[in-house]
Amino acid sequence: MIIDEKQQKSYRVLGLMSGSSLDGLDIAFCTITIQNEPFEVAAWTIQVAETIPYSETWVNKLERLPHDTAFHFAATDTEYGRYIGQLVNLFVAKYELQPDFIASHGHTVFHYPNHLFTSQIGDGSALAMTTGLPVICNFRAKDIAAGGQGAPLAPVADKYLFAAYHFCLNIGGIINITCQTPQRLVAFDITGANQILNSLATEVGLAYDHNGNLAATGNIIPELLEQSNKLPFLSQNYPKSLGNDWVQHFLLPIFQQTNYPVADRLRTACEHIAIQTALAVAQIQAQEQLPIQSVYQLLPTGGGVYNNFLMQTIDKQINRILPVKLVTPSQQVIEFKEALLIALLGVMRLENVPNSFSSVTGAKYDTINGDIHQMQAFKASKVTL
Repeated sequence: MIIDEKQQKSYRVLGLMSGSSLDGLDIAFCTITIQNEPFEVAAWTIQVAETIPYSETWVNKLERLPHDTAFHFAATDTEYGRYIGQLVNLFVAKYELQPDFIASHGHTVFHYPNHLFTSQIGDGSALAMTTGLPVICNFRAKDIAAGGQGAPLAPVADKYLFAAYHFCLNIGGIINITCQTPQRLVAFDITGANQILNSLATEVGLAYDHNGNLAATGNIIPELLEQSNKLPFLSQNYPKSLGNDWVQHFLLPIFQQTNYPVADRLRTACEHIAIQTALAVAQIQAQEQLPIQSVYQLLPTGGGVYNNFLMQTIDKQINRILPVKLVTPSQQVIEFKEALLIALLGVMRLENVPNSFSSVTGAKYDTINGDIHQMQAFKASKVTL
């Protein structure tokens, strides 16, 4: 950490994120400069970032874990902490980095806020001991204890790092939306996204549908589209959040348990995602009384941005509701916004600033989330920035 004469602080943080698509561990080495009273982010940058693919063994472990025994769950929690610690060590050595601390989201196994719990594996003590660095983790539990959904977290980054955009859309395993209205911040999970598309692509031997090329050749299957759009969660009012289990148990089977061609099912899934995104925009417009203006700026991020056909379908459906321009950011922001977010949550935890917003989670009040596993003192020195 660096402190200048204006009492701005600059933190060097490793943000770690493991998403529901199981493509690997996102690691982003970020510099975040903040000032307090009130808390603001004065500057930020992603200096270097990578997605380190999981081994096949770890993909199988993580897929199996929600159905495994309590013993294996507890053992995997610490084993995964050591494993990602080893990945961090390789990353730090490769780029000769000197981070102040690690902020780790962990990998979500269970997310049941209505039952008052969520669980992300990746034991902080194991991670800290493996790397020799302080670790901040467990960024959802306190919000849930305060009656919230523990999600979404993305609005924190959208408020402090991407305030120039009216809407932010993150298209990962689950697609979620943030809207910065004049009155308040609104955000919620919409539906499953890349989890569905990638799973269908594997049926024809593909890891994913490159550019949505296969979906573009397909036809919409009306009965599947109707069935997927009728799932009860989709008609609930916000705030609301989704876990991987909902996608796997309710949405994915609609597209799997059928003999229709994969191309047609991919096409239908893209239409489902786009329609639900447009309905989310319509819901926000109605409840927040958004005016019809010349154009709203929307920032799309996440792996789904690379699916050209999906993006075209979303763009078409949204613009039936509001005039919206999709503004594609840099490749780093597309791929590592979530890891950057986790780094920011860690900084806010150290500064004792609320890093979960009750307006989007439904909690009784804003909360400060994050458990600190401090292996050494945080260092600070005066410099001129």
